[in-house]
Amino acid sequence: MSEEKEALRKLIMLISDLRAKDEERYEAHVNFMNETIKMISAIESQMNKHWSTVLESLKELNESISVNLDSLLTGINPKGLRETSKSLKEIMDTMNKSVQTMNLEKVLSELKVLKAGGITYVPAAPVAVGQQPESISAAINLKPQGLKTPGGAKIAGEPEWVDPHEKAKKEKEDEDSHLLKPSDFFGT
Repeated sequence: MSEEKEALRKLIMLISDLRAKDEERYEAHVNFMNETIKMISAIESQMNKHWSTVLESLKELNESISVNLDSLLTGINPKGLRETSKSLKEIMDTMNKSVQTMNLEKVLSELKVLKAGGITYVPAAPVAVGQQPESISAAINLKPQGLKTPGGAKIAGEPEWVDPHEKAKKEKEDEDSHLLKPSDFFGT
């Protein structure tokens, strides 16, 4: 029996040891859970704190936008826009008239140059059958004043090579030089 008592005593000691270890584990578990809850609470409070800061910033931004929008809308009055539009239209009309005047002055100056150069203009008159209209001719001395001949011009006696296509084009221009083109009156 003494062996049984000894075995029973060892068993009771083992159970006591297990209980003590269980209690330690339980306490460690409870402590861990409490620490976890504290950490979660701290995180929650930080989130709430920052969330309230974000909400306050958003409210301030909304108020700032409202104030600036109101001041912008009061700064833009329809009457001022109409007056500005009217002024711009007047400026555009004045510019258009100036451009027309400049174009007319250019045409008149070109006509004076043509008239001074010896070009005669015959108004169109009904032509009888078999009758030829009088031709319009330009004087050859229409060189602009103050221009010099190019420095690289060759002496007339030296032969100069000319591209055949250019030569044919020049001959055609020489044949048509007595004719007036619309660009002679209005410019290009």
